[in-house]
Amino acid sequence: MNPQYTGALLVAASAAGFATLAIFIKFAYAAGASMITILAGRFVLAAICLPILLKWRGISLMIDKALLLRLALLGGLGYGSMSMLFAMTLKYVPASLAAMLLYTYPAIVSVLSFFIGDEKYTWQKGLALTVCFSGLFLVLGISFDNVSMLGFVLGLGSALVYSVYIVIGNRLLKNANPLVTTTYVCASAAIIFLVTGVATDSLNWSLPLTGWLSIIGIALLPTIVGIGGFFAGMSYVGATNASIISTLEPIITVLLSVALLNEKITPLQVGGGILILGGIVFLQLWAGKMESLQRDLTLAVEKRQD
Repeated sequence: MNPQYTGALLVAASAAGFATLAIFIKFAYAAGASMITILAGRFVLAAICLPILLKWRGISLMIDKALLLRLALLGGLGYGSMSMLFAMTLKYVPASLAAMLLYTYPAIVSVLSFFIGDEKYTWQKGLALTVCFSGLFLVLGISFDNVSMLGFVLGLGSALVYSVYIVIGNRLLKNANPLVTTTYVCASAAIIFLVTGVATDSLNWSLPLTGWLSIIGIALLPTIVGIGGFFAGMSYVGATNASIISTLEPIITVLLSVALLNEKITPLQVGGGILILGGIVFLQLWAGKMESLQRDLTLAVEKRQD
């Protein structure tokens, strides 16, 4: 399979995994779990399961100390901070607005990647990004009435932290196994939330079965599949393309909400979903081919000059 399509499918699988996060968290909250308990349980279980998966696949966890330190900071300060900020955002603004604020990160990633020289910013990517964001507004049905400024700032903060996390991860982890890096990211985040929970006495482990099943679901799908799939796909398609493809997540979240939480979907949301899918198809079938053609032309010119 074409590496571009392989990467797109991996990122799409990641988006599907991430899309279950809000659903599982709703079930966990309903079962009486605190925010810190959910986050600690999520990363602790992921940090336990991932080494087992790596051993089963014969992949070594051994990495050099420099990379270990980077992954610890990336997980504990990067992904952990983003998770905390996003959870705090939900205390002040509606879930739809919180999701919209977080999903400003593809634009931030594109700008950051362009300015630090990691990727070229093309009109195709800009058009795909515009189409996806237009669809995202329709899917989420955003209302800005009576918005908490604190929630707004926290939401944008989570997007900014996540964008920096993605750009740094794309630069540092290109030659590292995504499952190995995900293991260390989850382990460092687990330590942060366990320490926080113990220090604030906010861990409540006496949960009913539904609560534990929800936390296990969070560890498996939004965490292992979500993070691992994103890093794996990003190595094929780059940070900007991966971020754009990830806008599939809110579509899947809306569909899951309709199916599992009996929420209603409007015709505008259906139209928004079509726009997002159209933007992603455009990016993959047109922009990807154009970039490949440009690379071929560049190589041809270089060979002729030699």
